[in-house]
Amino acid sequence: MVMDTSAKPVYRFGPFRYDCGQHILFRQDEMVPLAPKVADTLGVLLDNPGSLVDKAELMRRVWPDTTVEEIGLARNISQLRKALGGENESAAYIETIPKRGYRFVAAVATEAPESQGQPQARRKRSFFSRHRRFLLVVPAVAALLAILYWQFYRPSRYLLSGNDVANIAVVPFECLSPELNCYTYPRGLNDLIVARLSHIDRVQALSPSTVTSYQRAHLSMAFMGRLLGMDVRLEGTVQLMGDRVRITARLVDAYSAKLVWSDSYEYPADRLADAQNQAAREIAAQVGAHLAIHKQFPSRNQ
Repeated sequence: MVMDTSAKPVYRFGPFRYDCGQHILFRQDEMVPLAPKVADTLGVLLDNPGSLVDKAELMRRVWPDTTVEEIGLARNISQLRKALGGENESAAYIETIPKRGYRFVAAVATEAPESQGQPQARRKRSFFSRHRRFLLVVPAVAALLAILYWQFYRPSRYLLSGNDVANIAVVPFECLSPELNCYTYPRGLNDLIVARLSHIDRVQALSPSTVTSYQRAHLSMAFMGRLLGMDVRLEGTVQLMGDRVRITARLVDAYSAKLVWSDSYEYPADRLADAQNQAAREIAAQVGAHLAIHKQFPSRNQ
């Protein structure tokens, strides 16, 4: 005998949950679309788990005020099987009894119907659950952005004040001409520049070899400058231009990456050693002069 209940319970089976009161089927947290009569068919089967529900009773319950052919019921069962995962998967839920009817064979758990306040509480919990990762990530991202701004974009410190010391990273100059010895010549130039800079008061120069070790770790110049507390970095290029060698130098603010100063020098290519010494002297003098524009401090070379 088929049980006719008006309690409108909530049934659970496998990964599914069927709310009889709302005629809604869920697979985990996702709603499974069902036509109204298909949902009613599922409800009747779930009202009688493990029991045979004959075709006549099903049609009476699903179409109480209408006379229908068995083909209508067969169509409902077919659509229901598809909603439950197709023929293979749905066989674990609905059994066809030839010429008689259908039986819901899976284990079914019954829950009390939700009150009006419960769905709203569930939606609130569900909202937090869905957005929990986002809500936790936002403060972390905000903190990271604040750190990045403080480290990279706050006002420049390369203009000295009081007893401050200017920290300069000398980046290995880039060799643009294969005709030069691209290993020894730029390296010798950088060493001479560091030696010259070391004679300027309140200037500390980070050697190119130290910079190179950080470059090998694939750290950007900006990050390396912040990591080592650099205020400015000195970088440049060396290249042959016919019978002349051109050396270009740039002074870059480590905080904002803005160009502070830049100049180029040309010397006879047949006197490369003299060109190194003269360029190192002129570049170091320009760096010292630039820093002294705003805050006067002596140079030991004067």
